[in-house]
Amino acid sequence: MAMPESVEKPEMRMAELSRRSELSVPTIKYYLREGLLQPGRRTSVNQAVYDQTHLERLRLIRALTTVAGLPLAKVRAVVAAVDGQASEVEAMGVTQDVLVGEVDGDDADASAILDRAITARGWRCETKSPAYRAAVSAVAMLGTEGLTPILDRLDAYVEAAEDVGRTDLDAIADAGSLEDRIRGVVLGSVLRRPLLEALVLLAQQHFAQELTRSEEN
Repeated sequence: MAMPESVEKPEMRMAELSRRSELSVPTIKYYLREGLLQPGRRTSVNQAVYDQTHLERLRLIRALTTVAGLPLAKVRAVVAAVDGQASEVEAMGVTQDVLVGEVDGDDADASAILDRAITARGWRCETKSPAYRAAVSAVAMLGTEGLTPILDRLDAYVEAAEDVGRTDLDAIADAGSLEDRIRGVVLGSVLRRPLLEALVLLAQQHFAQELTRSEEN
C-alpha cells in the first residue's frame, strides 16, 4: 500500500529549525537576542516552536551573511526594510544599496554619458543610489583608460544589462513572501555575477575563434 505523502509541519522546534535553515542553534539564538528573528510561540518556560516565517527569515539572513558576506549592521538594514512599512521596491532598493556599498561616483562627464544611454532605454533610476554611482565610476574609469570603443558601444551594454535585470526579477516573481524575493535578489546578484562574467569570457573565446577562422579563409 502506498504511503501517504508527508505534510509539512506548520510548526517546528529549534532543532528542526536549525536543520532546515542550515544554521547552528547558537547562531539562531544570537539572531533572536539581536532582534533579527522574531520570537517563537512559547509552549513552556524554556521551549518555543517556530513556523515557516522564521525559516524564511533565517534563510534571508543566511544569504546576506554567508553568501553576500555582509556585516550585521547591513543585515539589520535589510531586515528593517522588510519588517517596516517599506514597499517591495523600497526593500529591494535597500538590499541593492547594502550589496553595492559606498561608491565614489561623482564625475559630471561620466554621468552625462551614462544618462544618455539609460535615458535612451527609458530607464527610471535612482541617481543617488550606490548602483548609479558605481555605474558612473565604471564609465569614468573606462574614459580614463582611453577605452572609447567600449564607451561607444555603451547602448549595447545597457541593452544586455536590461535583459539580465528583467530575467533576475522574472526568476523571483513566483516567490511566496517578501523575504524569499529579497533573498532571491541577494543570491541572484551575488551568485549570478561570477556566472555571467564567466559566460562573457566564454563568448569572447567563441567570437575570437570565429574571427580567426574568418581571417584564415
